[in-house]
Amino acid sequence: MKEDGFTYIEALLSLALFAIFVLAVQQVLHVSVRERAERSTEATAYLLAYSLLEQWKAGLVVETDDREIEGKRYRTQITSTNVTEMVERCEVQVFWESEWVGERRIGFLGYRFMPLVRSAIIEE
Repeated sequence: MKEDGFTYIEALLSLALFAIFVLAVQQVLHVSVRERAERSTEATAYLLAYSLLEQWKAGLVVETDDREIEGKRYRTQITSTNVTEMVERCEVQVFWESEWVGERRIGFLGYRFMPLVRSAIIEE
């Protein structure tokens, strides 16, 4: 005589397969949330470095300092040198600590034209 329904072994097997599936999905979600946070931090560092370089190109005073943005600490390093008498070069680097990778950095290099200012002698 055959009874309808699942046996105890079939129920346990299906429950175990479901648990494995849930654990796999949870792991994928954990990795995607971690990667999203990492990319967001990297985008913030990118925008900070680019903004500092553009401020420097505009002739504003840009200082090296530590900044905290959205709970994350970013350390900036700015190096400015003269390439020629009329061209100046600036390298901006932003450093931050990643929870999974360690110290990360992103940097930009830019140039600006510095026109010569000559004093005119006015003869009277």
